[in-house]
Amino acid sequence: MTILSAAERPYCATLLAGFAARHPAVEVDFVFGISTALHQRYLAEWGAGGVMPDLYWSSAMDQLMGLVLDGHAEPHGVAHALPAGCDWRGLALATTREPVFSLLRGPAAPAGTFGEIAALIGADPARFAGQVAMPDIEANGLGFLALLEASLNDPGFEAGLDALAACRPALGGSAPSLVNHGGQLAIHVLGAYALRAEAAGQAVIAPSAAPAPAVARLAFIPKRAANPEAASAFLAHLVSAEGQAALAEGGFWPVMQPPPRPIAPIALDDDVTRLLDPARRARLLARWRQAIGRQPGGTEE
Repeated sequence: MTILSAAERPYCATLLAGFAARHPAVEVDFVFGISTALHQRYLAEWGAGGVMPDLYWSSAMDQLMGLVLDGHAEPHGVAHALPAGCDWRGLALATTREPVFSLLRGPAAPAGTFGEIAALIGADPARFAGQVAMPDIEANGLGFLALLEASLNDPGFEAGLDALAACRPALGGSAPSLVNHGGQLAIHVLGAYALRAEAAGQAVIAPSAAPAPAVARLAFIPKRAANPEAASAFLAHLVSAEGQAALAEGGFWPVMQPPPRPIAPIALDDDVTRLLDPARRARLLARWRQAIGRQPGGTEE
């Protein structure tokens, strides 16, 4: 069974061991990748017309839901006791609800919302000049989703983006690159990585007056999957009490456990199409490129 996963294997060790103990005859090929690279691989394999991977599991919920709505998923057939809003019409399941945080070094101050980020940078521009990291939304699907959600719901989005751009931010393609940047501020760091960085003394999670936006780590079984029965069994394991406990052990935020900090989940409901509107996504990309000085071809001004 082949799993495309945006979760790194070391943090899924207990999850995989539990599945292997219950299904010793199933050999698992666990393929890790950055969300956008996985998405490109999936589309290439779909376009080739052959057999598909058996399970696609990623925190870039807009990318996955775009595929589900386009008819790529087959019914998962999993009986579960998940909270409301975690099962999309029997085709996709939310396995976690993971927030994104801002990480700070040096004096702590509110920096969760874009309004707070604008105020923080504006109060001490010299501290943050060349000392900010943010996701490269053309390489990181979660980064695109987090920025899109902020553009829709954060009143301070424009001011915050301009303040970040003025710092000439370093652009990261993954959560580790944001954590390891070493500057004063990193935004939209996935919760598991942010908590690990805080526990290791690398940085602190910036306080905020608002709960952190949280993405659902979704999974679905593609049509033309080689081993759909095994994929259904793994998906059932993911949302079982044992699987959810294993996810928590790996640092994820399972949907069946209370979150350790306040979060505002991005809803998996009929309004999810707002995240998929091509014109809206194109406008965000153009606005972000203009802010950071990147030309449409990917070059920097």
